[in-house]
Amino acid sequence: MPTKPGKLYLVSLGTGDPDHLTLRADRVMREADLVVGQADAPSRYPQLAGRRFMEAGHGLFTPMARRRASPEEVEAEEAPRRQAIRDCVAAGGTVAVLTQGDPTLYGPQIGYLDAFRDLGPEVVPGISSFAAGNAALGCAVTGGSDSQSVILSLGKNANEGYGGRDRLSVLAQSRSALVLFTMRTDLARVVEELRAGYPGDTPAAIVCHAGREARQQVLRATLDTLVEVAGRHELPFEHLVYVGDFLARPAGDYQDG
Repeated sequence: MPTKPGKLYLVSLGTGDPDHLTLRADRVMREADLVVGQADAPSRYPQLAGRRFMEAGHGLFTPMARRRASPEEVEAEEAPRRQAIRDCVAAGGTVAVLTQGDPTLYGPQIGYLDAFRDLGPEVVPGISSFAAGNAALGCAVTGGSDSQSVILSLGKNANEGYGGRDRLSVLAQSRSALVLFTMRTDLARVVEELRAGYPGDTPAAIVCHAGREARQQVLRATLDTLVEVAGRHELPFEHLVYVGDFLARPAGDYQDG
């Protein structure tokens, strides 16, 4: 019988450079009996040396995995992780599932929380790409003249066939600060949808490689020029799109209330 209860953590590594790791995340990683994460994690984080390691897979234990593969293929991927995690916790060990950024904001490993809910998993928070992007912009994201709210959404919600109530044309009506995570985004369609609410001269920005000191880049435009500005660059997978009049205001030009 185990002498202590086991524990499962979903650990944020932060976003961008490895030094965005929190002290608590570092401690959990060092003490873990089993670490589940991206294949390159051991090479990026020396504190994982000597830890038992398994690859986490991308989007496992979520509907995403079931859409892209047959039930047999999904089971073949998930079963070894499921068994290893449950065996480790049952023996009183600690498991750390690693993820980038905020795992609750479109995080690919969020499925581990639901799949192992009976184990009482705990999230160790970290710096999100949203927070890193805000820092790169250096202004008050909640400091718009027409709205002091921020909407987080997906660029792909503008794609043809999307039927959700949060289409970008609907969200644009508030003219709030809008931040788009850009997986599978058609930027021209995004702009077309946003014109339903935002004027064409609304400031916009693209933050590339948020949190990576050596590569981070901010591209500034307006809604009307956004596609043109983006076309001059090869955008990485890691980029966020910001839209809102807050971008026209310096960080100090902000009044509470």
